[in-house]
Amino acid sequence: MLERESELARAASALRRAAGGEGGLLVVRGPLGVGRSTFLEAVAGIAHSEGFLVLRAQAAAAEENFTLGVVRQLTDSAPATEPADEDGRGPHAEYTAGGTPEDAADAAYTSDAGVPSAAGPLPLWAGPVSQQAPRRLASLLKSVASDRPIVVMVDDVQWSDGESLLALLPCVAGRRRNRVLFVLSVLPGDVRGAREYVRQLLDAADHTVELDTLGRDSVRLLLEEACGAPVQGAFVDVLRQRSGGNPLLVKALVDEVRYQALAPVAVNCAAAAGLRPERARQRLAVFLRAQPDHVRRVAYALAVLGDAADRQLVTHLAEIDEQRRAEAMDVLRLTGLVAEHSDSLIPGTLLRDLLEESMPAAELTAMRGVAAELLHRTGHPAELAAEQLMSVAVLCGSGAVEILRTAADSALRRGSPRDAARYLRRALLDTSATGRDRARLLIDLAMAERSFASAASLRHVAEAVPLLESVRERADAVTRLGPLLMDPAAFRIDSVRRDVAEELGRAAPHDYIERELALRLEARENVLAAQDPAHVRRALRRFRALGPSPSLRTTGERELVTSLMHIAFVANAASADELTLLCTRLLEQEAPAPEHVHSTVPLVVNILAGAGRTEGAGGWLREAHLLAQRRGGDVEQAVIRSEQALVALADGQLVYARQKVVQADALAGPDTGGLPTICAAVLAIVALHTEEPHLAEQILVQHRLHAENEHLAALLHLARGILAARRGETRTALVHFQTAGRRAERIGWHNPVTVPWSSSAALMHHRLGEHEEAEAAALSEVERSRAWGAPVRLGNALVALGKVSRGREGVTFLEEAVEVLEKGPNEHELCQALYALGTHGQTDPRRRASVLERAYMMAVDQGASSFAEKIARRKSGGTRATSAPNGRLTPSEQKVARLAADGLSNAEIAAKLGTSSRMVEKHLTNSYRKLGISGRPDLARALAAPDGTPGT
Repeated sequence: MLERESELARAASALRRAAGGEGGLLVVRGPLGVGRSTFLEAVAGIAHSEGFLVLRAQAAAAEENFTLGVVRQLTDSAPATEPADEDGRGPHAEYTAGGTPEDAADAAYTSDAGVPSAAGPLPLWAGPVSQQAPRRLASLLKSVASDRPIVVMVDDVQWSDGESLLALLPCVAGRRRNRVLFVLSVLPGDVRGAREYVRQLLDAADHTVELDTLGRDSVRLLLEEACGAPVQGAFVDVLRQRSGGNPLLVKALVDEVRYQALAPVAVNCAAAAGLRPERARQRLAVFLRAQPDHVRRVAYALAVLGDAADRQLVTHLAEIDEQRRAEAMDVLRLTGLVAEHSDSLIPGTLLRDLLEESMPAAELTAMRGVAAELLHRTGHPAELAAEQLMSVAVLCGSGAVEILRTAADSALRRGSPRDAARYLRRALLDTSATGRDRARLLIDLAMAERSFASAASLRHVAEAVPLLESVRERADAVTRLGPLLMDPAAFRIDSVRRDVAEELGRAAPHDYIERELALRLEARENVLAAQDPAHVRRALRRFRALGPSPSLRTTGERELVTSLMHIAFVANAASADELTLLCTRLLEQEAPAPEHVHSTVPLVVNILAGAGRTEGAGGWLREAHLLAQRRGGDVEQAVIRSEQALVALADGQLVYARQKVVQADALAGPDTGGLPTICAAVLAIVALHTEEPHLAEQILVQHRLHAENEHLAALLHLARGILAARRGETRTALVHFQTAGRRAERIGWHNPVTVPWSSSAALMHHRLGEHEEAEAAALSEVERSRAWGAPVRLGNALVALGKVSRGREGVTFLEEAVEVLEKGPNEHELCQALYALGTHGQTDPRRRASVLERAYMMAVDQGASSFAEKIARRKSGGTRATSAPNGRLTPSEQKVARLAADGLSNAEIAAKLGTSSRMVEKHLTNSYRKLGISGRPDLARALAAPDGTPGT
């Protein structure tokens, strides 16, 4: 008996007084499972040791109508031979002796105590045994008590039959002058405890013992005794919280822990929280069966409503009035299911879980359906109502489906597309809706799934389209999917799109909406057919027909123009300047939102990055990504990370670009096939340019279309060629690069930005001594790069041509490469070109020294320590060199800083030096950092100091 010392001491004191002739009544109270019966066992043990005769009875709800059931148990527990009563007869004489039953009952009510009946007129009991019970029991107690003290125990007295209660009343009333201690246990709050005879017994109590729950130390002690090993505190806390300290539940949980051989350590806390002891389940079932219907219904209503429970909802759901609800709540509070001053079940407890699991399936389904409608009708959050419908076997009525759809909308607004999909899948499982209604559910589900399960999204749109009645509805359904997600081989979506587009074309779109849908369908066709040379030719004619300044007012117009620009970009059929102008116009009309992932906007970012004109794109993508994080879309976040990686690569921020590749790949999970094909291609390109060919190969191989998509296949050969070159397998590398080129040429993708294979092949030819082939391959890429016109791509191609060209001609190409790259924002590629120029055998020695010094300073600024060390060794003729101080400005930084100090704006400096405003801004930022100043106003003073260090 843990934590019962003071209560047992009070019981022992009452026993001593009874033994001395001062009888009494001890009432033991406590909630369900608190150990009232165990406490009575302990009191009985003390009584036996003190020489008491113990008469015991256990009342039960099932025997409430069993006449004199409790009295019979008491008399049956007495010894077989007992003293005669005051008339000299044995204890059973009244069953055969003469005299009227009324006389016997009156004698019992006016026994030695001389106390008249408080119960009023006797009920009309049937039979002489019932009528003589009071006298019989009083006679028995009086005769035995003269010889030895008696303890009369009745457990769960609230469930006693009425005849036994009436027999006990006069005996309790006469306890003072007899050596009898009555010990009655009662479950507080039980409605049967409000019966008149029960109240009279309890009100007469001389002593009341309130049994409380067990504390943490006692739970620990029980665990240690059961497990025979040290117990970790977290495990104790779980059992204490789950049981609420209730001894019955604690013991049941401890036994279950031992039975399952669960080590009482923190790592097993989750397993402990999931234990459902059968003994506790059975005890709760017995309790619920013993309760009146309104108590049971309120308990079930509380379990169904959970934290949303309030008086009005519980009353309606339980279908009772307020008085009965209040009465039931009192019972449930006193039994430990409901906290004091609360209208809901105590959360996280074993009793609550068992109560929910004990509900009959039919009643649970009915209650949850009613609860969902009640919550929805009374203005509670739609998701709260929908959760009621998630666990029922069958949905009832169209109202349930509408609740689930509303909840899905709410989940999407709060940024939980997975919850939205969960609600919609539930609606689809049980709804009898067909045709258009089912199609609407499928499309809503697809819109939720496109943020985390693009393949499922495609499948559900393909399933929905045939169920829609009009071509306009079908076209709208298809255009809900972004063109980047519509992989041609996935779930027949391309054939569905083609059929809808042909049907809409035959219908001759006649209003604004249908014309918009037709344009958007055409845009999707352009993206999906971009690897078909015949379609590429048609699309280029369409692009030229739009003129130099096409309309971009509507979504359809912007999507169409973007898709055509994408084809012109990959085919190298338009210059970087021409496409950049259109891309800039288009991006100005698009808000930075994660939904752009499901449009053609990512293609705009690709073109700008390929042109090296990413001004403003970084900030636009940051805003879009912040929104994507709040809305919880993995696909949106992964695509935006890919776009950010591409922009960072274009700006020469290799570390940042590599970081974004890793983040995007992690969001996609182990299977990158869940991402759009173009996203996988972008990640691979960035990985290749950041010297991570292994990562590029991994990303491409994992994509489900890497073998059949020509662009992905070309990039995979490019990655494997780089890896072969690193292993010294030059001929193998050359074969891979040439294969990549053939696959790109096969689909008409001539822009070297998409697959820069030719310069790589040129370097391999050069290694093999095939100089003519090397120069031809390098020159081919230079020509295509000039046609495109982006400084970075042209500069890289010129570097490759310079490396493979013989004599001074190679230096000429490298000088041109440096000059071209000076005009762009990519300092990394400029640094690489400077190093190539500085290490070329035909470069003038004085030029070599200055070029390598500049390359070294740029590598230090970029944090490329290994490359800086490599340059330093070349500068020092192979000797390890020390790093230059970070405070020294590079020649380019000095030029820009002095012009800025003279008052020129960034645009004026860029025009004067023939570079970009972005490069000017970078040089100024580096200068401020090195000079230790906050901005332009301090430049003149700082530059006046010796060696360009801050002045004093």
